[in-house]
Amino acid sequence: MNNNDSSINQSAMTMVELTTIIKRYLADLNKLKADMKMQKQMYNNAFSNDAAYVQQSEKVKALNRETVTIKQKIIKQPEVDTLVVKIRQLREEIKISQEALSDYLREYQKVSNATTIEDDKGEVLQIIPSYRLVKKNKFNP
Repeated sequence: MNNNDSSINQSAMTMVELTTIIKRYLADLNKLKADMKMQKQMYNNAFSNDAAYVQQSEKVKALNRETVTIKQKIIKQPEVDTLVVKIRQLREEIKISQEALSDYLREYQKVSNATTIEDDKGEVLQIIPSYRLVKKNKFNP
């Protein structure tokens, strides 16, 4: 066996080990989430079984419905509607800018091997990659 075969075999073994570890963590996370769900349900039941809490909660819900009605009247005012549209536009611009910044930071990190960058004010900022798993579906190929 030559050095190339050894590094390929070692790389494959590392992938197998990484896959095993990732799957173990996923299983552990799923167990923890199930336990969290059960604990939250017991917590919520403690409140729903208390008559005084339920009565007060109903009063709060009625007040919230009134608040929503008033809020909807305010939102229908032309000047407020204009603000809502502007806020949506700004959110979209922020999202697009953050995605672009993320791409540029990834490239900067590849090129420079640096994990920090200094902003215009002299503050040192750390570059943190963010990885997560999402279910693969037809919308996320």
